[in-house]
Amino acid sequence: MIEVQEALDLIDRFTSRSKSVRRTVDASLNGLILAEEVYSTINLPEFRQSSMDGYAINGISDNYQIIGEMPAGSSDIFEIQSGEAVRIFTGARVPESADRVIMQEHVKIANKGITVTKFPDQGINIRAVGSQIQQGQKILDRGVKITPAIIGMLVSIGCAEVAVIDPPKVAVLVTGDELAKLGSEKKASQVYESNGTVLQAAVQEDHCDFLYCASVKDDYKASVIAIHKAINDADLVLISGGISVGDYDFIGRALDELGVLKHFHGVRQKPGKPLFFGYFNQTAIFALPGNPASTLTCYYVYVRRWLQRYQGIKPVLKKMILAAEIHNRFGRALFVKAKIHEGCAVPIDEFNSATLLSFSKSELLIYMRADVKVLNEGELVETFEI
Repeated sequence: MIEVQEALDLIDRFTSRSKSVRRTVDASLNGLILAEEVYSTINLPEFRQSSMDGYAINGISDNYQIIGEMPAGSSDIFEIQSGEAVRIFTGARVPESADRVIMQEHVKIANKGITVTKFPDQGINIRAVGSQIQQGQKILDRGVKITPAIIGMLVSIGCAEVAVIDPPKVAVLVTGDELAKLGSEKKASQVYESNGTVLQAAVQEDHCDFLYCASVKDDYKASVIAIHKAINDADLVLISGGISVGDYDFIGRALDELGVLKHFHGVRQKPGKPLFFGYFNQTAIFALPGNPASTLTCYYVYVRRWLQRYQGIKPVLKKMILAAEIHNRFGRALFVKAKIHEGCAVPIDEFNSATLLSFSKSELLIYMRADVKVLNEGELVETFEI
């Protein structure tokens, strides 16, 4: 059995970075990671652009005759002389002869013309060419997570495709004869299976390519067959249950039979002590404890770290002020569920590894090292996001 930091270090050491792929910007990029820097090939805006609804003029005069109109998208050309104005709208191209745009709130309309109640300085209300983004400017760094706003920016500069980190293909296996699928007939001795759905939701939240979730009976041969298929299908295999040392825990034996290279099995922590991590060729395998809260804890602490390393992201533990003291009477590292209140981490005093109720109230995990017996109120503590 190893310590938490040893386990994290082994994940860092043995996780190879994914290759990049090119994706069109109109594909589903949200949440993926850029694999290259992005430079603009155009100025934005590409033309002098009005930032207001109003009137484009050339010089100061007592009144102005309106000679035309420029809605957004219009290609009309106007040569504005002194005493003339063009009605213009937000986003429209400002005629080259105009030296300013007057807000419509600052004019009075009379006899097909206008008088101005307040003159702006030259250039006011006109977005200059390249004032937002200049041609050749770097707009995004490698390693940035793509958001809807970034997608919109890429489209606005005419970027048709980008290189992104190829998201891992993930297969989930759930073991246990005591588990019944939601909607099926459940025996009195069974419980509804939730870990498969939970893990599917978690990997999709982390923008992975989810392949499938398969149920596996508590049977050695069935375990070998299911794992063999998954490691040939996926970049990452998550197995829930069957990894402890009970008479009906067959996953460890099946992994050995298949020749999976074990990096660790067992971490001195609560919850989630039986955790397994290894590789078969290029496929990573995490065998997670079957208790629901243990499964989720190990996912957020270890599996998500693997995903970050795979995508070239350096994991960082967020530090927060502790709102109430925590005592460690277990002699192992603790991951304590907590919520956030006024910028502080508030522990939720539930250590039951079989329930998701406390997880449903939580926003982070407080990490308490095995050699620490008490964390005091007001202390700065390390946390994992959930």
